[in-house]
Amino acid sequence: MADRIEQEIEEILAKIDRMPGDEEPGREPIPITAKRKRRQGPAAGIRRPAFSAPDRLSPTTLLFAGAATMIAGLLLANFWPSFIWASFAGVVIFLGAFIWSLLRSPRPAKAQPSGGHFWRDRYIEYQPPSAGPVGRLKRRFRKR
Repeated sequence: MADRIEQEIEEILAKIDRMPGDEEPGREPIPITAKRKRRQGPAAGIRRPAFSAPDRLSPTTLLFAGAATMIAGLLLANFWPSFIWASFAGVVIFLGAFIWSLLRSPRPAKAQPSGGHFWRDRYIEYQPPSAGPVGRLKRRFRKR
């Protein structure tokens, strides 16, 4: 038993004496420090599809832009009276965005569960009862 342990210790010590450049051919050393190879991102020639302006444009951004334009126009009108028109433009943008937010259809939830559950290792899906006109109106104005 002692001979076997002694032999294993000698093998381990023999492997420790090797320098980093003395590894077996075809085998790459595993770096331990933070100098590990990092995975490369997508190739430089490949571009992600850019979102167009209508995708980024929402009632919320227009509400903030209209309010900022309105406030900036009011403040700058003290120095140059023509900036009052920028303030009126901000009011128009704000009101337009507010009306748009009321009239637009709600977006579907991205990762909303379908209403099913696992029970006794089976997936059971159920459909909620359809709401009447009053229920649909309540759902329309409910907070999200």
